[in-house]
Amino acid sequence: MNRKTLSIASLVGLFFGGVSPSFAYGLGNFFSPVPKIIQQSMSGIVLGYGTLHQNYTEQPAVAGEPNPLDSQTGNINAYQIKLAGMGDYLGMATKVSYDKGITNYNGYLQSFNSSGSLVFTPSQVPTQSQMVNFAFELRLGFSPIHDIAIIPDVFLGRHGWERNIQGANGYDETYTNKYFGYGVTLAGAVPDPHVPLVFQIKYKTGHTGSASMTSSNSGDTANLGSEPWHQYGVELDYIPWSFLTVFVSYSHTQFQYGQSQPVTLNNGVVAVEPNSTTKQNVAMAGLKLRF
Repeated sequence: MNRKTLSIASLVGLFFGGVSPSFAYGLGNFFSPVPKIIQQSMSGIVLGYGTLHQNYTEQPAVAGEPNPLDSQTGNINAYQIKLAGMGDYLGMATKVSYDKGITNYNGYLQSFNSSGSLVFTPSQVPTQSQMVNFAFELRLGFSPIHDIAIIPDVFLGRHGWERNIQGANGYDETYTNKYFGYGVTLAGAVPDPHVPLVFQIKYKTGHTGSASMTSSNSGDTANLGSEPWHQYGVELDYIPWSFLTVFVSYSHTQFQYGQSQPVTLNNGVVAVEPNSTTKQNVAMAGLKLRF
């Protein structure tokens, strides 16, 4: 029997023929289109319902004040409507969310005594809380290996929160801010076509901007500082038919408001809106409809 020396080309061909399909695919097609099942999982008219856990805290503005100055925590109803689409490489999403319910205010009523000193009186009361968010996102995705997609994005949004602190000395505060930044989604589909599941891991980072707080107590508006904004989350999509996706998701959002410049109130008192931190955990389930 003749012995033949394998050429380098033959060795390369033999090697790639013997390795797993995903590895060979990855080397030659790193920027392949997003798999169709992942496109479906990220497309449609999205209707979601769940629970938002709010944890808001204000830090003291000057030394000697209570820490935290106040907090607001509790679970409220969360609703979401989104229009999203993902193609081979490009995608977009626009979202509106509305959250409403009763949370617990734990803070202090502030007043002046006869000597002109500021007095902090503890107060724990139920608080009506409602939020409205608008967000727009552009996506650019690709598939480095079979059944996997990497999808970077840029986003811009607006957040509004109104809290109605109830009781005899209650008042309203309305917070608004824009937020913007970039993120990435790692999506993976189950290789078995008979198991139409997609799992997503999401991360976004950015900043707040144009933030302000208006109080009904004084009628004044304080402009707040720009601070970091972060969000991470996971999502599981089940796609029984081409026109329908059923999903469950969880996300954690955290951002801050920077302390305002001194504001002279209508009563002549000079005040500042202090630094604060907002944390929101949202658990949601819903449907994605495609026509």
